[in-house]
Amino acid sequence: MAPSKASPLSKLPPSCTSLETCARVTKKAPRQRTTASKCLKRKDGLLNTAVSVRSEAMAMAKRNSIESPLLRFPAEIRTKIWKYTLGYHRVEIGHRNHKRSWPIGPTLQVYPLHPASRIPRIFVRPNFALPLVCRQAYAEASAYIYTLNTFSFDGRASFDRWLKHRPLGQKSMIASVNMPADYWYPYRRGQRQAFWQKLPNIKRIGVDMTVAIYGRPSLDSDIRTAQERIVKSMHEKEGSHVLIEWHNGVSGAMIFY
Repeated sequence: MAPSKASPLSKLPPSCTSLETCARVTKKAPRQRTTASKCLKRKDGLLNTAVSVRSEAMAMAKRNSIESPLLRFPAEIRTKIWKYTLGYHRVEIGHRNHKRSWPIGPTLQVYPLHPASRIPRIFVRPNFALPLVCRQAYAEASAYIYTLNTFSFDGRASFDRWLKHRPLGQKSMIASVNMPADYWYPYRRGQRQAFWQKLPNIKRIGVDMTVAIYGRPSLDSDIRTAQERIVKSMHEKEGSHVLIEWHNGVSGAMIFY
């Protein structure tokens, strides 16, 4: 008589009473993959420029300090070059799109802060793409875009949208903004936060002259008195260390989109 074939149950451990109970496989939970973009950014949204001592990036940095015509300059000279290239300008941002959702793109207009630099022969248009050249240029120069420039906006919507899309690291560096005229009234009524709550490094706030003109009790009132009243109220909100200046709005030569 031929030997009988072993049944499936005979091959199972004694603890198993059926195929159904022992056929279950316990799988490990899948690992959550971290994308490259997350690895390259810090918690504040800025790029992580730290490199290990024995890495290829460190070897490249040492080679650049010897061979690169720019990066082999002393740090003091490089700092002057970064500031001259990226800083001391008025960056004007605006839009003419009345849709509910619209992007703030790279389209903007840049003017020198100092009138003497408006002569075409003297004025050098900044190149904000300079920090993208390499890791070292980003680490040394990227902050000057926000600490040395003044940002202006054609209206409240532009400012709100632009600020909403800035990472925490950029907002913590911005030092000077020109407040658009239609931003004043919600700001005064408490419908907008104080600037120092959104921009902790704020040192200067520009107020549109039309705020003082239309903020007078009557047309016969002195504009200077209205300006003093506005400056006083802003110092109470922002602190006396913040410089309050006046501007005439954005330029009519702006590029809108």
